[in-house]
Amino acid sequence: DDDVAGLDAAALGALVEDAEVKAELVANTEAAVARGAFGVPTFFLGDEMWFGKDRLRDVVEAAGGTV
Repeated sequence: DDDVAGLDAAALGALVEDAEVKAELVANTEAAVARGAFGVPTFFLGDEMWFGKDRLRDVVEAAGGTV
């Protein structure tokens, strides 16, 4: 079923081919690399960087949230 996640598969597929979306992805990737990102997921809070999904708890706590 294409909409298991509640997404329109056809619309998402069209966005993947959109030149503006591709240009934004390139710009975001270049900005992330310039900040020191080297993989996914990378989280930034201010100038501090965390890498890996196992660090998400640390990001939330640093932002003043609770986990």
